[in-house]
Amino acid sequence: MKLRLQGLKPGEERPDVTVSAFDRKGKCLVSLVVDEDGTFKLPANVLKKAHRVRVGPGDKVAQDVPSDVYLTYRAVDFGSILEAGILDIGRGVWEGWFFRYRCVSGTVSRCRRSSWWHVELARAALRPLVSPDSMILPSRKVAAIGAPVIADQLSTAIGLDDLIAWPVRCSKICLGTVEVYRRVCCCEPWVFRDPRLDTLLEDLEDLLNGIPEIPDLTNPPGPGPDPGPYNPLFLRDGALDEQSLRANQDLQALRSMPAERVAEYINTRPYLLCRRHSCGSPVKVAEGTIGPDGRFNICWSEFPRLLRVGCHEKYAYKVKQKIGPFTVTIYNGVAAGHWYDQDDKASLKSYHPWAVACRDNGGAGDAFVYLDEIGDTDSSLLKTPGQTNATSVGEPDANDGLAFPAGGPHDGNNVHDRNWGGTLKLAIMFSESMRTIGAKYYRVSVTEADDDGNPVGVSEYVTRGLSWKKAVAVSGGVDVVPVTLGPYSTTAPDEPQANLYEIPFDGDLGTNADWEADQYHVYLNTNSSSKQWSDPGAVAGQPAKRHLVTIEIFDATGKRLRPNGTPSTGLPGAEIEAAFTFRRKIQDTGPTDMVPFGALTHLFWWDNRDVVASIKDLRMNGLESDEECQFLNGTYSSTFGIGYRAYHPWELFQRYHKISWKRGLSGGSDTMLVTSLNVGVPPAAVGAGPTHTFGHMLDHPVASTPPRTKCAFTVFLTTYNKRTDGDNLSFSWASDSAAFALDIAPTVCPPCPGTGDKTGG
Repeated sequence: MKLRLQGLKPGEERPDVTVSAFDRKGKCLVSLVVDEDGTFKLPANVLKKAHRVRVGPGDKVAQDVPSDVYLTYRAVDFGSILEAGILDIGRGVWEGWFFRYRCVSGTVSRCRRSSWWHVELARAALRPLVSPDSMILPSRKVAAIGAPVIADQLSTAIGLDDLIAWPVRCSKICLGTVEVYRRVCCCEPWVFRDPRLDTLLEDLEDLLNGIPEIPDLTNPPGPGPDPGPYNPLFLRDGALDEQSLRANQDLQALRSMPAERVAEYINTRPYLLCRRHSCGSPVKVAEGTIGPDGRFNICWSEFPRLLRVGCHEKYAYKVKQKIGPFTVTIYNGVAAGHWYDQDDKASLKSYHPWAVACRDNGGAGDAFVYLDEIGDTDSSLLKTPGQTNATSVGEPDANDGLAFPAGGPHDGNNVHDRNWGGTLKLAIMFSESMRTIGAKYYRVSVTEADDDGNPVGVSEYVTRGLSWKKAVAVSGGVDVVPVTLGPYSTTAPDEPQANLYEIPFDGDLGTNADWEADQYHVYLNTNSSSKQWSDPGAVAGQPAKRHLVTIEIFDATGKRLRPNGTPSTGLPGAEIEAAFTFRRKIQDTGPTDMVPFGALTHLFWWDNRDVVASIKDLRMNGLESDEECQFLNGTYSSTFGIGYRAYHPWELFQRYHKISWKRGLSGGSDTMLVTSLNVGVPPAAVGAGPTHTFGHMLDHPVASTPPRTKCAFTVFLTTYNKRTDGDNLSFSWASDSAAFALDIAPTVCPPCPGTGDKTGG
């Protein structure tokens, strides 16, 4: 008997083929390998016992072959073929008997987000839309005010897309396992008045029902919810669930847009078009490891899969790390709905707090040092004058030393000239080539700056203990090991050097170890009670002092290293020249500026003073009253206002303050004032806020029938601080509130004839 593969070209590879006979119970009676020339011999006595005969791929892959890949014959029919002596197999069939290799690839990274981002994300996800067509989110509305407000001093509400794409340091994950999952989706495009709309709206409502309401932070503002409760709703084992994030926007848009727009809206959003009803269950098909560069390339072999018209395959991934004795899923794209095509270069971003990422410190190249980051803020967003010597800078401008001099959607949370405060986490870039020129230690000092940018008084050193974590690859996982970096002391030829920290070079780790990413070289507590740099003597109406932060480099013996050709620093201790440069970042990416001095100095302006918000009295028609319980009786034209203090001790650092009121229980509300100017800074008198009439307060925004004549009210005062540590870009605040009641007095008229009654309606 001969088997012929139709369409097989000379020299073309042919698949391994077997012919197997099975009895009625499914027991294999015989399995024959077809020779290279296509011949095989099936014994007649076996064929008599057989119920079915199967022809297909070789035995070595039979356990992985889907049943529909084989050709199956009734035994009696196969006997007739044997009598003819030839079994022809079409090319479209035998091509499916080859293994097919499939590969997927991508990158894995860990992204760190501060707590403020998670809270803002929840707010943005639940914020009303301005227009379902534009999907633009509203700005915070401000009322007309008596004093001018610079437009960019008032932050607009950040859109959801802006938050998702918010600039953040993502670092490669270089250790772990990637599991590959596949599902088949048969997604039919939507049409006009598609009957599936009601089901989609119900699903979106279900997603929203699990999200708690976010407190209104304007009436009055509060610290906001802890980001913890919101993380599980938008993170699925470390993966961001954008479908849940967008559920509110999608629901509002679909309910409000014209019917003829609905199909287009859904067809352009794969997460709405190909939902779970259109797709099969995910099946794990392969797994592989992450390379040291943070990339994965996973291939597996399988037989071709036949899909019906209109169906396609999608792939999602889970990333796991074995950290000590625990295996942690740090990214779950299956649960988060992150589905890719096979040829996509998947970018898997984990927000899991336990994810271990590896630092990329670059390779061989020039030797250089620069200040890289301040928390999550790039150092190029610190406005600092150029250096004039090792420890001085040029004469400061009005906003030198502050963060975000320009402001913008991704700079300072839309607010410019933000003062520093709290603990500043400084990341310094030491290129790997600094190791080859003998650099061993660094030291950071802080000195008060005068109005010309020169140091005043004695420098104070950062002395806080510091350790870093290194990730050590072990069989099947990773161990995280702490390494102490200082402070240390050495003895230089001239005098001892103290408060030194070891530079964490990659080259000192040896094999199978990496420094964890996103670690900092300096923790500078600007509010430390033990340091003069906290500026304890600052008073209202006067600016806090600016400070110079200086970075020095030392060799293993404690000698200071300064770049070749630079003048002596004038600092205590021995120093020598070395082949490196200090540099300053002037942009997030791109060239840096060289600093031609023996130390690296930046000007910082921090101010840890809080803002003030205090309601001192309530005013009707301009008359002040500080009584505890106030029932204000007047006419519809009577006015209400407050006497108050709202300020930052240095006005530039007040973001703005706001006065608003709310009527009764879930009643109307309005804003009376938004201004960035200080009001009532002692020893000045209490300031007077703008006024609203009783009629406006009782009727706004919609008058009632019959008209309201009395109600309870609460007035709110909130002052926002610009202060940031570079990590938390939200705004701290102070707030105050007061409760009162308004009552419209009955109209008094002349005596009615014959009654003497002087009241009327």
